[in-house]
This record gives sequence, C-alpha cells and structure tokens, in this order.
Amino acid sequence: MIPKVPDRRKDKKTSFKDLVEYMTNREEDKESLTDELDPSDRTRYDKILKQAGANLRAANHHLQAVRRVTALDANAIRIRNGSRREIVYPDGFGDADFGYSNDAQAQGGVDDNKHQRSISSARDHLRAAANYLRQAPGVDRDFQERARARRTSIKSAPSAHKRGYSSDESDVIDDLESGRLLGDAQTVISPSGIVCQHNCLSLSSASAEMKAVAAQNARVDDPVYHVILSWPSHESPSDSQAFACGLHAVKAVGMEGHQYVFAIHRDTDNVHLHIAVNRVNPDSFNAVYPDRDYFKLDRAMRELEIKYGWTHDNGPHAVFERGGKKVIDWASTKFDSKGKIPTKAADMERYGAEESLFSYARAEPRKALTAALKNSDLTWQQLHDVLAKYGLALKEKGQGFAIYDLFNDKTTPIKASDMHEQLSKSRLLKRLGDFQNSSPNIKPIIKYNKFVEPKRDPNIREERRQERAEARRKLREQYNDYKKTFVFQRLNTADVKAQFAAIRDESRRKRLLVKTTVSDPAARKAQYSIIAFETLRNRERLKRKLKVEREALKNSPANKRLSYKEWVEKQAALGEQAAISQLRAFAYAEKRKESELSRSFTNNSVNGIKSTEPSEPLAKSESPDVTYRVRRDGAVVYRVNTDKPCFVDHGPYIEILARGESTQKVLAAVMHAREKYGASFDFTGTEAFKRHAISVLVTEQIDVKLKDAAQEAIKREMEGQAEKDRRISRPRR
Repeated sequence: MIPKVPDRRKDKKTSFKDLVEYMTNREEDKESLTDELDPSDRTRYDKILKQAGANLRAANHHLQAVRRVTALDANAIRIRNGSRREIVYPDGFGDADFGYSNDAQAQGGVDDNKHQRSISSARDHLRAAANYLRQAPGVDRDFQERARARRTSIKSAPSAHKRGYSSDESDVIDDLESGRLLGDAQTVISPSGIVCQHNCLSLSSASAEMKAVAAQNARVDDPVYHVILSWPSHESPSDSQAFACGLHAVKAVGMEGHQYVFAIHRDTDNVHLHIAVNRVNPDSFNAVYPDRDYFKLDRAMRELEIKYGWTHDNGPHAVFERGGKKVIDWASTKFDSKGKIPTKAADMERYGAEESLFSYARAEPRKALTAALKNSDLTWQQLHDVLAKYGLALKEKGQGFAIYDLFNDKTTPIKASDMHEQLSKSRLLKRLGDFQNSSPNIKPIIKYNKFVEPKRDPNIREERRQERAEARRKLREQYNDYKKTFVFQRLNTADVKAQFAAIRDESRRKRLLVKTTVSDPAARKAQYSIIAFETLRNRERLKRKLKVEREALKNSPANKRLSYKEWVEKQAALGEQAAISQLRAFAYAEKRKESELSRSFTNNSVNGIKSTEPSEPLAKSESPDVTYRVRRDGAVVYRVNTDKPCFVDHGPYIEILARGESTQKVLAAVMHAREKYGASFDFTGTEAFKRHAISVLVTEQIDVKLKDAAQEAIKREMEGQAEKDRRISRPRR
C-alpha cells in the first residue's frame, strides 16, 4: 500500500464541496444508449431532495431575518427629541444589518410590511419543501430518523451562536444549535454508484457540515485534508477492509474523531481510497496539522499490510523479521542493514559464541569488494584476487554463485549475493561475461576463523536498536500530547470587550446628561466635542495598555511552547532514558551534517572560501553593517544589513549561503577571510560563483593571492582587462 498526500493549493482555498463531489462522482457518468435503466427512484429522489433543500434554505434565510428584526425591536432604545425620534441600536448592529428603510427609521420603528412579507415568504418556502418531501417518503424517512436520534444527544455550544454562517451551511446547523455533528459511520452508495462511508448526517450534506464546523476556528485557512491510499494491482481489498484502513490512517495522523468522507474507486488498475477529513475537531474546534504526516501514514501502511497479509510496498518504512516476529523499522540504504543473517549462522553466533562466515564476509571483505566493484574495468581475475586477500573464493553452486572459505572445504558456504548484491550470477555474467575460475597466488591479509568471538551479537544488537526506536516513537507521541494540551495564555476577550463597553457607556451617559441639562445649542455642541475627545483619549489609552499586556504575554517564557528538541532536553534533565537516547541521536546527526559539509568543501561543491591552514571560527566585525551571532556548535553566523544569515564561519572554511552571492555579501565574506586567513585562500563552489567572487577582488582592488593556480590566472586576466579599460577611459590631453 502506498499513501499519497496531494499538494495543497497555493491559494489555500480547497473546497469540501468540490472534493466530496470529485470523490463521489464519476467523470464518465453520462447518459448513453447502452446504459442499463435503474428500476429504483433514486435519481428522482435526489432531484426532489435538492429542490426541497433549496426551499428550506430560503425559508431559513427569511426566518433569520425575522428573528433579527424581533431582537432589534425589543432591545432598541428610543429617545424622543422634539418631533425627531432617534434609535440607539444594541452594540454591534446597524441599519444595514437588518435591511430597514429610511421611512421605517423615521417613524421610529420596524417596517411591519417587510416583517410580514418575510414571514409570508418563509411560510411559502416551507410549504413547498413539504410538498417535495411528500414525494420521496422512503428517502426522507431514513434521514429524519438519523437526524432525530442525533439531535437528542447534541449539547449546545453557546459560543457558536455568536458566529456568523453563510447560507449554504446555516440550514445544517440551525436546528442542531452548532453542537457535535458526528455520528456512527454510515456506508452508502453515491448516485454514481461509488461506495462511500461518512460520519455526518448524510452524504449530500457532509461538505456543508464540515464547512460549518471549520467556521468555528477563524485561524484555519485550509481545513481540508485529503489523502489517497493505493493498493498494488494484484490486491483487491473488500469495502469493509478499505474503510478500516481509512480509519487507521486517520488515526495515525491524529485526526480520530474528526468528520470524514471515504470513497472507494475501482475504475483503475489500482484500487484506491480517497479520504477527505476536516482538520477542525468538532468538539474542541482545534485544528490538526500533522507533523511528518507522510512518514506516519507510511508506517500505518506497513501495519495494515501485516494485519491483512498483503504484500509489502516500498517506502520509508520496511518490515523485518527479527526474533521470529515481524517488526517495522526505517528502510535504510546502508549496506549493513541489508541481507538478513541466515538462521543457522545466527544460531552459531548466539549459542556457540563463534563468528559465522556470513558475518565475516560482510565486514572488512565486503568493504574491499565494494571499492573494487566501482572499477569500470573490473575483470574476473581482479575479483578473485580481492576475495583471496581475505581467504575467500567465488565458485559456482547450483544455479548461482557462492562464497567459500579458501582454506577449509568443510565450512558451509554462503550465497554470493548475501555478501554483496552485485555478486548475483545474472549481474556478474552481464558485466564480466562467462564465468572464469582462478587460482590466485596472493597471500591473504586475514583468514576466516570461526573461533573468533563475534564483536557483537547481531540479534541482540537488532533487538536493542528496535527497543530504542520504539522508545523514541513513544517519546514523540508524548511530545505530541504536550503540544495538544499546551494552552497559550491570552487576554480574556470578554474582559477586553467589557472595558471598551464601559468607555462607550460612560460616553453615552455624559451625552445624555448634556442633552437633557444644557439648553444652549452652542454650549451643548462644545460639550459634545469635549466628550468625544475624552472618549477617544480613553480608547487610545486602553489600546496602549492592552498592547503592553499582549506583548508581555507573548514574550513570557511560560507562554512559549517548547520545540521538540527543547522538550527532549528538559525530559533528559529529569532523567528520562528515552530522552537521553534521543539527545545522543541529535548529536550524531549534527556530527554527520558537519562531516557532510566538510566533504562538500573538499569536493568544491559549496559556494564559499577555503583555507588549507587549520583555524577556529572568528567572531569579529569591523563594520557596523556586519553583525554576528555564535551558534551552539561554535560556528559564527554573519549578517549584512539584514536579519537573514549571509555567511557562516566554520573555521577552516567560510560558507556563503544560498542567495548570498551579491557583491556586498561576497565582499563582506572576502574581507572577513582576509582578516582571518591572511592574503592567501581559495574559492569553492560553482564556476559562476568563483568568477563572480574573483571579479569582486579585482573591482575592489583587494590584495589577495589565490592558492589555486587556475583561479589566480583568472584573477590576473581580469586585472589586465580592468587596467586596459581604465587606460581607454582616461581623457586625452
């Protein structure tokens, strides 16, 4: 099985509706003369329900308008001032929100005609919807029963009443009071004949339900999570197995309990399952963005393959046989991780404390053989000589080749491909031609001696490695739990609104007092201006105060969620053994990274500056435009007029980072290298970068002698051309 996570749209506007329609419909679902007629009324029922849904949405729109009007009419404060009537609306509402006409406002109330028209329109739409539903009693009855049972177990969410919904999902959540929309899994067949499973009210309303729940989290810009599980062409899972695999995959990425829609497609050579999941949890309204989701899904595929006995597909994880059990581990490309030790050889090393020919051949002899196989002009004689140096011989056995002990015929041979995959008979014959026996006269460097105690029991080594991997996986799960339960401290929204409301209410109270006590219009206008100024001043003071409080919370160490490495360091300090093991893995990874970087500079594949003299990183800057910061590994990162790193001093070499080849940045790195290495060093990297860096030396007239003869020749050529250009540009006398 292979998991596929399609790329997210760049505009982050993936639609639940479009995805569900794509999953549940066939592109070739067009009417044809050869199509078989469906004796059921499913197509007619779908059209009837679609019309009924349109009428219900229209009725819901009119009823919402009526409810808003009623709330406004009940809470509006009318103040009479002569013949003019002023309406002060509740906080957060305005005339445009309710569709009032100017005539209705002038009369000091609500337009009763519009009120009655809205009620009448809603009644007409409800009557039309009822007529449509009577025509499809069988379809409607099943939906009503599930909706009624679901509604009895829903808990209301008061915060959801304050949120606004668009018309396409308001009909779904209106009666449900924005509560939990999840139910039992329902397996249905779409109008196109595709078998689907979902945990929403119905397949037709699933996209609107998911959109309604996603609207509860305003920070989520792309709530759609789409995954495809694909089986090999020779595997054909049942519908129940495919849906069980989908639930297992959803659980693997931490979205268990979320709204989902599954659809099985069997119209291609490979059976595949489409999974559409809502990132937003319907209970907590928290969004889930799984970290390293592809690797989690790939591991889940190996678990499912073991569970159902399917063939194992290639991926980051692989299935190994260890200690008689199937275990899942990272699929490594290292030589020592391939080639399972034969059972007899393993028993020999475990119970007899003797080294097997298998372990001996895959140690030093394999390394020498690997180097020899890189020779494009390798011959049979050279191959026999390499093996003879270690007391081994390559001979034909049965239909293939085997590796023998050159000095003991009683030693059980091993398959040649177990020593190295390139020693298989088909590969060697294709590369070297017909097999040639040889009797080498080379003295062996070392010989196989089974009485030499093996350096380490490979089975115990694998068991410990598996234990460490399992402990680190559990450690990662603990960190994920820590991330989910971590609560960021924020200002109380209700308190903030209350403070602004207090300023507003105080301003209204003062205006009302002035209006009722001051009779002179000029004096009243002046008082209004003073009140407006004081209100604005109080608002600005409150905004500054809240800004300071928010910055304090933002910068508080207690309000910052730890990164995985920081969290592991904290757990290691408490004595957690798995965390200590993970810290060692971090250290090894850093060492490998540093070693790879050193090899890159040795191979001249990184843009930078290199010196053959050993030196330590230098933290020094003569220019105010150049700043530096020391890293934990001792390297010094330099920045030039920007917050982005420009070049890194690693000691014997200076790395100029990507997109840092501008003249100013290269000049800063060259001046730093001249200060550190003196007037002699080399440039590494691409030819374009080297020529650009040399041109900077020539243009800025920096006295440096490049150690590389080719680079020094280019530098002299550029200096000669620059001198020639200067002579031409000099004015004639």
